[in-house]
Amino acid sequence: MRRWIRQGASIVEEIFELDKDRSEKKGKIVPLREAIARSVEPGMKLHINTGAYANAALREIIRQYRGKDPGFTVISAGIATPYEISLVLSGLAKKVLTTNYSYTYPTPRPIPLFQKMGKEGRIEIENWSLYSLEQRLMAGSLGVGFMPSRSLMGTSVAEENAHAFKIMPDPFDEKKDIGVVKALNPDISLVHGCAADCEGNTILSPPYFASLWGPKASSGGVIVTVEKIVPAEFIRRHSALVKIPGHIVKFVCPVPFGSHPQGLASESIGVDGGYGEDYEFVRDFVGASKDSAGLEEWMKKWIFECETQDDYLQRLGPERILFLKGKSSPDGGRCLPAGFDPDSVNHLGFNATEMMVVAAAREIRGIIAQRGYETILAGIGAAGLAAWLAFYMSRKGNDEFTLLTGLGHVGYVPRPGDPFLMTLSNVMTCTMLTDCVEVYGAFVGGANNKCLSILGTAQIDQYGNLNTVQIDGAPFIGLGGAGDAVNAQETLVLAKQSRRRFMEKVPFVGCPGQRIKTLVTDLGLLKKLGDDDTFTLTKYFSNQADRGAEEHLREIKERCGWTLKVAQELEKVLPPTSEELAILRNLDPQRLFLGK
Repeated sequence: MRRWIRQGASIVEEIFELDKDRSEKKGKIVPLREAIARSVEPGMKLHINTGAYANAALREIIRQYRGKDPGFTVISAGIATPYEISLVLSGLAKKVLTTNYSYTYPTPRPIPLFQKMGKEGRIEIENWSLYSLEQRLMAGSLGVGFMPSRSLMGTSVAEENAHAFKIMPDPFDEKKDIGVVKALNPDISLVHGCAADCEGNTILSPPYFASLWGPKASSGGVIVTVEKIVPAEFIRRHSALVKIPGHIVKFVCPVPFGSHPQGLASESIGVDGGYGEDYEFVRDFVGASKDSAGLEEWMKKWIFECETQDDYLQRLGPERILFLKGKSSPDGGRCLPAGFDPDSVNHLGFNATEMMVVAAAREIRGIIAQRGYETILAGIGAAGLAAWLAFYMSRKGNDEFTLLTGLGHVGYVPRPGDPFLMTLSNVMTCTMLTDCVEVYGAFVGGANNKCLSILGTAQIDQYGNLNTVQIDGAPFIGLGGAGDAVNAQETLVLAKQSRRRFMEKVPFVGCPGQRIKTLVTDLGLLKKLGDDDTFTLTKYFSNQADRGAEEHLREIKERCGWTLKVAQELEKVLPPTSEELAILRNLDPQRLFLGK
């Protein structure tokens, strides 16, 4: 009797045990080559996660379909990494649904071969904003057919996408109109994560950018590559960090360094194995991919001659790998970089870009003091530097604010030494890590937002309409998150002035100009005064040249493509202080955005 009770207790314990010994169970774990061969077929709609990029999976697709014509449709927030760009430039995709197609490092700029493909009609481009594209995937995952959106109304993007974007009366307030985007369901989603168990329950690297809804919308499931496979017990202990549940995962492939040359911020959530961005690698790719011959040679070296991830890591070399791992240190966001100089002014002079950024930073602080905004959505480049400079100068006053990015950074403290928006050092300083849906949907454009957006642009007109999508019949760099950032209470734009950029009417409206109230150039400052829907010049910048106001004004008018209105009392802006220049130059010591 006692033996039976003991045996019965043992059986019950086994039944209710959380995780049996799965050391010999492979679950969904397969080699990457097999996962791609069994899952990816010609004509598919491929979703590429944007956060920690599935770059190893992209290399495998390029290898397996080299010389073929699979006619993929690529769905991604950005065609911006070396392997996403390589897949498209190789002719493996017939169409892209995206928000961005550019080199993002060291500075954002067009991809010449992509522009050529677009102009010649060899690739079909369907433009969206970051938030609206994620909303399409969200609708697809929820099975609701469409999703209401505040973005894109009044733009050329909406007109081009009439098949998937409509404007309708708000069913609960017929006095208002609302945009709706059509649901989107990829055939397969490619995801790279920090860790997963053998069933595919996956921890992603934060911030999550545009990585949470595409996998859930994928009708054929998800191929997950991860830095490492962990026990189920580890996943249960960290279940709050799991963003991809195992039941939607088709295959799991252990691929260490699978996101390279992009970084992976796993240390910020207490999971080891992270690494920083490989800027040198990206620079080499940018140089090589300017023409077809250079691109082919680069792909031969980094894709076709590296048939496995071990081959790839061996070619990278242990020294580079160790260096990149060191960049993801948990203290990276707290420590000042080597060579940081708080008195770094170098010389008393300044260039036109520095004057523009300093003037914008001062204006940002003035707008916040006047309107009481609490958050700032900072774009890339000079726009980001202006917001960062305003942030540090505000610490001396009572006008502190919270910095946001469309990547999902909330409450970050920008670190000196690296002005790249996606740098991991800023991740380590965040008070919250989330995705673009929460940032753009709630914090920037939501009902209770108190947000000021700071943006750059390629072209702007007298009404504030922006264009970064299409110039001279060729794709430029795309809309990105700008189409969502202008849903903030107010937007300030920075742009270097020329007649080619300052147009009477932009040829393609990417962002409507209604909420763009301030324009800061390298010559002066323009504002929309009162109820006026066009800009008026209110301030001009002094410089080292000994010129009067009339001469400055003549140049400003000559470099403007519309008839410029000038305020009766034109104010002269004082030069940057040594403190402003010191902060600014430490934020961008390589002068990637500040220039010579």
